Amino acid sequence: MEWQIEYILDEHIIYVKTNGSVTAETANLMVKEIVEAAACHQCDRQIIDHRNSVFAFSLFEFYERPEVNMRIGISRKWKIAMVFRELNENTLFMETVFRNRGYDFHQFDDIEKARTWVLGK
Repeated sequence: MEWQIEYILDEHIIYVKTNGSVTAETANLMVKEIVEAAACHQCDRQIIDHRNSVFAFSLFEFYERPEVNMRIGISRKWKIAMVFRELNENTLFMETVFRNRGYDFHQFDDIEKARTWVLGK
């Protein structure tokens, strides 16, 4: 998987665009860079754009993801919008697991709806 991390100054959000197959290992590397960018910009709002990616996670990897992300440095204070090409049982399961663990996390299939939600409009 490849990813690009961009800080959008006028909206004070971190935008991440991914491409390819998302594995637990590549997700860990990406999350570490997101944590660094969030600290650098003092930014707790992210849009993670996975519309050009496919998740290669097992059900257990989806389930343990919030705990793994917390160990890497993601805060429950962050507001995270994930955008997928289509919403399905895996994206719903991921959202449910994160929200049940106290994260402000929401899934979208529309980038503008994600932006509106993250910005609180």
